[in-house]
Amino acid sequence: MSPPRSRRAGGCGRGSRLWRHQRGVALALVVSFIAGLSLLVAGLVMTAKTDTRLARVHLARAQVTALGDGAINLLLGDVIDGRLSQTQTQAQTQAQSTLPQARYVLGGAAVSVLALPESLLLDLSSASAEQFTALVEFSGLLAPEAAQLVARAVVHYRDGDGESSMAHQLNSLEDILNVRGVNRVTLEALRDYVTVSRGAGAARVDGADARLFTQLQQCSPRARALREDMLASEFDSESAPGAVSGAFRVDALVRQDRDVWLRRRWVRLGGGRDGLPWTVTRTEPVRMVPRPS
Repeated sequence: MSPPRSRRAGGCGRGSRLWRHQRGVALALVVSFIAGLSLLVAGLVMTAKTDTRLARVHLARAQVTALGDGAINLLLGDVIDGRLSQTQTQAQTQAQSTLPQARYVLGGAAVSVLALPESLLLDLSSASAEQFTALVEFSGLLAPEAAQLVARAVVHYRDGDGESSMAHQLNSLEDILNVRGVNRVTLEALRDYVTVSRGAGAARVDGADARLFTQLQQCSPRARALREDMLASEFDSESAPGAVSGAFRVDALVRQDRDVWLRRRWVRLGGGRDGLPWTVTRTEPVRMVPRPS
């Protein structure tokens, strides 16, 4: 009778081991399921946070667009009507400057607007290699030798040589990105000093002057963002027109919390649509002004 009990005992042992093995597999499946579910939840949370941040950015851009365009219209209206020389209200102040600029409070946000005549900017449609070299050197982006090479490359791309290479019309500043040796860093370093008149002759071609570049630097969005009122310091260049006329680059700075945003439009007075006495020739996308490092 002993052998049968031994077989039964052995059978119970194998059953116990099989049960423990199945329990371990089930536990592993549960743990894997929980881990996968945790990753799924974490991914959903991260996606929700990303969507929320993107929504905030889009909302901020929409607000800056509306506030910037509104303030730009107010400034242009004040310029045309000659109201900038009159006493300003509490919501609007004017710096002692030859440049049209003012500060507005719209919807609780401070917006400072500056209209810079295009005649003060270097025109890439007609600037010489020497003038462009002077600007690149002033920006401190490249050494003199490298600055000269880049400047010559831009002029060669624009004018061609009449034989092996054809000329390319520059319709916007971004067109110089097609030139070998010019990248986004170069573009951003030069953006506040140049214009592209597209053959209209709006800008001057003798502006390769370090003193003028220095004053334009003080009028840049980055320099203005460091000031509490976001207005430019006095512009004492004799080239600044006493009468308001012609073409302008209009920069509106909008302060939101700790960030400063830029809305930039290029306008010409006269011949506007929708009954406005000015024409918007170009509008740049809203962008955040870089903070000083």
